[in-house]
Amino acid sequence: MGERSLRAYFAGGNVRFLRDAEANFGALQPGDPSFGNAQFYLGVTKTQLRKTKESIKIFEELRKSAGKALANQISLQLAYAHIKNYTENDYLTAETELDQLTTTATESRDLDLLLQTKAIQVFLYSVLAGRSENKNSKSQYAAKALELGNYILNSVDNDADSTQALRFEALNALGITWMRLGQFGEEKDRVACWTKAQTYYDQALMIIPNSVRVLQNMAQLRLLQVELSSPHEPLVLLEQAKQYCVLSLEVSDQDQFPFLLLAQIAVQLGDIKGAWGYIYTGRSRPGAVKEESWVKVENAARVADRKKKDPNISSERYAY
Repeated sequence: MGERSLRAYFAGGNVRFLRDAEANFGALQPGDPSFGNAQFYLGVTKTQLRKTKESIKIFEELRKSAGKALANQISLQLAYAHIKNYTENDYLTAETELDQLTTTATESRDLDLLLQTKAIQVFLYSVLAGRSENKNSKSQYAAKALELGNYILNSVDNDADSTQALRFEALNALGITWMRLGQFGEEKDRVACWTKAQTYYDQALMIIPNSVRVLQNMAQLRLLQVELSSPHEPLVLLEQAKQYCVLSLEVSDQDQFPFLLLAQIAVQLGDIKGAWGYIYTGRSRPGAVKEESWVKVENAARVADRKKKDPNISSERYAY
């Protein structure tokens, strides 16, 4: 029942299937013959529910007792969970896990494992291209992500069902990378970079049409376009960003990030009451949004509210 619910979620179901999977996998006790497999899938489920600290603990404990058959898959899932924690230490831990897996796959000539490892690596480097605290390294991470993403796309059969998960990871990561290259690169290159990002996101959605990851990435892209490119129709882009977030919440509302995006969008649309609603709800959800991000949007909401009441107030008085 747990596996059925988890498959249903990955096939396009909503967060209810994850909750069912969590309950079923968690019901098995240590003495049960299927306990090890159940714990593995429980870890996978908790990562999807943004309970990454719990999933990391499960995978680390399971690694001590699981046999070789599960060892590589545990390492893959552990690396992915660390990435979803979104801290510099977690990125380093994930990179170390993936480097060791690359060595294992190369030495054993296990092409499937190698491609699975590179699929997680490309996501890691795409994340670092935007979030790394070392600003000078972002371009290097972007280059690594582009190289790995294209390697995966050129190595798998585009039409085979068995390789669609790999293609999805590569396409989503390439979308993130081009989005960040547009954000941090030369102004003259922004439109071209963001056009490429959109193309990759569109292709990823053809594989998983309701992917919360891609939908939220597209919302973030729209916000960057409003912030950095001074478009003629910012309201259109903001409404598109809002719709992407709403669609992602229809799949899963167990993540802080889409609520943060919606709060940012609401502030720009002048919907201050809505912004605070998203802030309060988002803060109650699991996830890895940093406190300073919440404080920043809260300050922005206060400034927008004061300016709405008195247009003569300078925003600079409330700079954050």
